[in-house]
Amino acid sequence: MIGENPFLLMNASRTDRAITRIARQIVEDSRGQANIILFGIEERGDKLAQILSLRLEDILNERIPYHKLEVKHPGVDEQTTPPVNISGSNVIIIDDVIFSGKTMHHAFELVMRLGEPEWVRLAVLIDRGHRIYPIEAQYVGLVSPTKLNEHVSCTFDDGKPNGVWLGAEKI
Repeated sequence: MIGENPFLLMNASRTDRAITRIARQIVEDSRGQANIILFGIEERGDKLAQILSLRLEDILNERIPYHKLEVKHPGVDEQTTPPVNISGSNVIIIDDVIFSGKTMHHAFELVMRLGEPEWVRLAVLIDRGHRIYPIEAQYVGLVSPTKLNEHVSCTFDDGKPNGVWLGAEKI
């Protein structure tokens, strides 16, 4: 939750360009092959995955599936993992913000239960630093080091990016 006087890090237009750049980087890394499966971490990571799926479909002229991952709730197990086989696919795990790496670590564990992918990459809109896990996103919209007591919020309206805000965390 963002407190008072948030600072705009990226407006809707800049956020949109960052998402398009991430999509093009994914296409380049996958050598134009459409065997890509996206996994968006609930809630905003899932919204970002939906947008990236459409961007990739526009570039590759093929359907790019995405699935929602629920990793932020205690007690997550195999039953919340989407029933999909990722063997031989190029997998992208997506979230709006990466901070400590803990959420991405849990997402990676869930995804790896689904088969043996060709490769796995991580995509985020904002990398705010402060890792406690050795996790690095390969596709990043913006690197914005923050203070530990700050919060970054990505907002979406009607399936489109609305902006990225930085502010003090509400207590």
